[in-house]
Amino acid sequence: MTRAADAPVLSLRELNRATLARQMLLERAKLDVVTAVGRLAALQAQWAPSPYVALWSRLHGFKRERLWSAIERHAVVRARLMRGTLHLVSAQGRRDRASARAARQSLQ
Repeated sequence: MTRAADAPVLSLRELNRATLARQMLLERAKLDVVTAVGRLAALQAQWAPSPYVALWSRLHGFKRERLWSAIERHAVVRARLMRGTLHLVSAQGRRDRASARAARQSLQ
């Protein structure tokens, strides 16, 4: 794959900062829980407190009740997505993964 001659090349520090920003780790975002989980793709949830700590670290004004409410409404679901590890993922993200897996299996 070639890149356009005028495309910027990030320095290692710029790449680091871009990654931290994308993961909402430079400053807390003003997002709802479902949007944040969707943006992160998935949160590791093998240890029960992990997703709460992860979201508290990323979201301005995070309240644990909001995550629990999203789980109860099935807007965020628990699933074993990779290597048998329990994750939290948005319901839409779960549907997208299931569709992608079915498409991949149909090609084999």
